[in-house]
Amino acid sequence: MDVNEKGAWTPPADETPAWDQERGPYRRGPRRGVSWRTCVVGLFVAGMLLWQCMPTMMPRRTRPCHAKNVDKAAADRLYYALRGPLAKAEALCQIRGGDTSSSKCYPSLDERNAALETAFLAVPQAESIRDALQRYTSHVHRAGDEGDQASVVQLLNEWSELLGAPAVDDASTLIYEAGSAESRAAMERRDDLWRDDATVTPRVWADTYSVLLDEPGEARLSVTEAERPTALWNATLTEDVLSDDPTSAHGLPPFHGYSAPGSASAPLVYAGTGSHEDFARLLELGIPVEGRIVLVRYGGAFRGLKVRAAQEYGAVGVLIYSDPAEDGEVTAAKGYEAYPHGPARQPSSIQRGSVQALSFYPGDPTTPGTPSYRNATRLPREKADNLPRIPSLPLSYANAQKLLAYLRGHGHRASDVRDHFAGALPDTEYWTGPSEVVVHMTNDIHPRQKDIWNVYAVIPGYLDDQRVMLGNHRDAWVFGAGDPSSGTAVFHDVLKGLGELYKSGWRPMRTLMFASWDAEEYGLVGSTEFGEDFSSFVQANVAMYHNLDMAVSGTRLQASASPSLAALLRRVVKATPRHTNHTLELSHVGSLGSGSDYTVFLQHLGVPSTDLSFKRGPRDPVYHYHSNYDSFAWMDQYGDPGFTYHVTMAQAFGLLALRSVDAPFLPIEAMDYAKALHTYHADALQAATSSGVDVPKAAFQALHRAVNDVHQAAMSLQYRQTALAGHIRHILRHAHHKPSRRVRRLMYIAHHLNRQLQTFEQRFLDRAGLRDRPWYRHLGVAPGRWLGYGSTTFPGVTESFTLDRGHNSEHELARLTHALHAVAQSLRW
Repeated sequence: MDVNEKGAWTPPADETPAWDQERGPYRRGPRRGVSWRTCVVGLFVAGMLLWQCMPTMMPRRTRPCHAKNVDKAAADRLYYALRGPLAKAEALCQIRGGDTSSSKCYPSLDERNAALETAFLAVPQAESIRDALQRYTSHVHRAGDEGDQASVVQLLNEWSELLGAPAVDDASTLIYEAGSAESRAAMERRDDLWRDDATVTPRVWADTYSVLLDEPGEARLSVTEAERPTALWNATLTEDVLSDDPTSAHGLPPFHGYSAPGSASAPLVYAGTGSHEDFARLLELGIPVEGRIVLVRYGGAFRGLKVRAAQEYGAVGVLIYSDPAEDGEVTAAKGYEAYPHGPARQPSSIQRGSVQALSFYPGDPTTPGTPSYRNATRLPREKADNLPRIPSLPLSYANAQKLLAYLRGHGHRASDVRDHFAGALPDTEYWTGPSEVVVHMTNDIHPRQKDIWNVYAVIPGYLDDQRVMLGNHRDAWVFGAGDPSSGTAVFHDVLKGLGELYKSGWRPMRTLMFASWDAEEYGLVGSTEFGEDFSSFVQANVAMYHNLDMAVSGTRLQASASPSLAALLRRVVKATPRHTNHTLELSHVGSLGSGSDYTVFLQHLGVPSTDLSFKRGPRDPVYHYHSNYDSFAWMDQYGDPGFTYHVTMAQAFGLLALRSVDAPFLPIEAMDYAKALHTYHADALQAATSSGVDVPKAAFQALHRAVNDVHQAAMSLQYRQTALAGHIRHILRHAHHKPSRRVRRLMYIAHHLNRQLQTFEQRFLDRAGLRDRPWYRHLGVAPGRWLGYGSTTFPGVTESFTLDRGHNSEHELARLTHALHAVAQSLRW
């Protein structure tokens, strides 16, 4: 053998061509010394060594050889969660209708999930949802009443059958006392589905809380001259019985939940939508509010904040009505007939609702921050800070029209006060007053401690510490065809579809949990008490919450979510079949404030959440919100004839559930949240600059650096996740029954990354809470202090400038900056 001076082999000169035009300047001579078998073995060994520590493209800290203190149990659970369902070839073939001997019975994870989605999408049907809605709206089911209790038993029986849960002779035996051992065992039980000998089934039960509610008595409203007690007019505070709407004869009298009992007599003042800005403008114009009864219209802020604002300006009573200004194009003034003969608002329609100051704290007003067990220590009603001190009544616009007539010529024209101060009642002039006549109102309402019931169902998954929760409230002010029973009927077919998958052998990767909340209408009571009862458990074991309230009240798709879940919603909507002429698209995903049951999950516990619904568009039939006419007859004739939007929502919500529980990585996008933080920072800076208060520039710069820190950490996590995903898919194609040490290390890294995704939003929470409302602890987003429904981003910072004139702004900036650095740190390895 010829070697050069460095010891390397060189081919003999006679075997080395000087140049080969076709094959290059050097062509190696005859093969010598090593057989092809030896080459193959060598390459295989080298490849295995390289695979053991993974490719160099993966960041150093994501390689399994750098994962120390591997939690074997956590890694194994994730491995079996990913691999276990794929091994159930016979079950999958039953779902697909295929032959168990076929190679199609051993699909990739993506193929398996696509097959499951296709099977689910075939289940929701218009007739099934329509029948369910007709059952749920056949009787009044206000929170705490007999109809509400009957709906609990009805739901326990239905959900058990749909999911294949163990049958019981008496469903009432599944109703537990909140705080009891049975309640905690049902909620916190861990099902070891990943064990070979595991035999678990879905379970269904209900928990009972004891909370403050109201029992309405007699309500009266009249007008007299100032010096003569004879009534000039007496209001009819009921809704008309309509022959075309059969259930309207069995409705309940209208009232405001949590309104203060009492009477008031005073001149009347019209105050627009009852916002702080409206009252401040009246004061500026010299219109006295103190000692008056104010008339305001719905729209803008939450009704409870209208009453609170009137109270702060010294009013002695509040009357709230629904004005056609909220009805878009569909009004009597534009030629539409009123319900039931047409789509316009019925003149006698009255919107009920709670007047609790929701943005200060939700739930049972007498047990803030603690669960309302039967033996709970309670605040006296008069010490509950979120309840009003003055009476209020809801009115129809027919009644409001009479009252506005008494204001004509008194005070200022509404058009001279501020934009959008006037309403849109036909043949009506809007003046501020005060009136010369005296208005007399009586609100005879009785506070009562009553039982409410949350109903739950669980489909056990392989990963019980990454639960996905879906919730819809069950209680209604009367019949609630849109709010909330459209959501409850949609839930019926979602559970039906998932139940059929389960019975065919499907087991979700993550445990899937359903909740039917009670007393939402009074102030998110049932969900709030649950969150306060199981706060530690939820933060440790619930990865996300998906809310469905009014599933269908119109044709316009509307979505709000934590920024980290917005991409998931867009993908789900894109994958949902179209059943109408309307294009199903989601161009905007808003931020979450309050007004439904996601509030305790996001704002108090830091669990990322979503809310999805079809809302009324400007040309849709008027939705009679919280009225006797929110009925099956209205929904069947005007709201959703054919129930196509209900079917679409059921399919979308089912896909949302499947894609949340069966993805290898939680579909939580930290990078999307990081991008949103840049917008939040810009909005907060703009609000501060516009407030006229000195802006602490150094503190805002520090905040900006913290936002960039989150951005960099999220980018790094996203890179790690992308690299890991490819290796996991390769493992699933070649996996064995038990994981090797290398695979176990990979699984541990994936498990740890999922925990990072699951918990990073909790780093936004501050134990001290927001100023004047410590129950709200999220520093990234909260309901506006004087909005209620609407959200305010970076609320502590923003409101320190917009509402508090710069007071405590540097403290708010400092604690938000600290929280963002904590978020960034939680996203790092």
